[in-house]
Amino acid sequence: MAKTIVSKPQYTNIVKLFNKLTGARQLWELWQDGITMFALTISNTVDSRFRDKREQEYVEIANKYSKDEMQVFVEIFAEIVTQLEADQEQDFLGDLYMQLDLGSHWHGQFFTPYNVCRAMAEMNFAEISDVSEVKPISAMDCACGGGALLIASAHAYRKSIIKTGLNPQNYLCFYAQDISRVTGLMCYVQLSLLGYAGKVKIGDSLLNPLTNADNGSDIWYTPMWFSDVWTIRRMIGSFEKKVLK
Repeated sequence: MAKTIVSKPQYTNIVKLFNKLTGARQLWELWQDGITMFALTISNTVDSRFRDKREQEYVEIANKYSKDEMQVFVEIFAEIVTQLEADQEQDFLGDLYMQLDLGSHWHGQFFTPYNVCRAMAEMNFAEISDVSEVKPISAMDCACGGGALLIASAHAYRKSIIKTGLNPQNYLCFYAQDISRVTGLMCYVQLSLLGYAGKVKIGDSLLNPLTNADNGSDIWYTPMWFSDVWTIRRMIGSFEKKVLK
């Protein structure tokens, strides 16, 4: 793999790690395998529905690499966590994906810049100072890419209720879909690491859009989805629907 260089300093360490994975593999393959293994690892800690199937996929990918190469993937994941902890208000994976020319060169993808997503999100949330006015809400992106618009929405919402002292993670749930598995899983990884409840579907949103009933192997739930607060909310919502019928 040719050595890769990016312009932003926050990407330097992670690019150095990818450059360690030398050999005949293309950067796209390394990125896809890394993101997939990260997503599988997160999913299998909380979601038992397809644990065996997803664990098998993880093993099949891991078997392509040596022990030392797998350790590099561990370091890459740690770097992603570190960068999102340092600055949560960013589309780290999506922006890096484009910086590495993985979207435009390989798939003709061009993600909306984060600053544009932030401006769009901030137009949808007014300031709330009264706790009683804060209600659980959901946001959806049917072509989510790395999740930039949803991440921007999370921060716009956080700013809108900051005076109430409430935790936005308990009031904002995300629904996302993307036709590309790797970018959909990028969104899943970022929403998971940022601690938001979310349901991500891999598939064509025009031919097979995400619904509440979807629960197949193309559905990826973030860890926060299984938290007590969101589990109870879904139970209450289901009960209310039955009562209304």
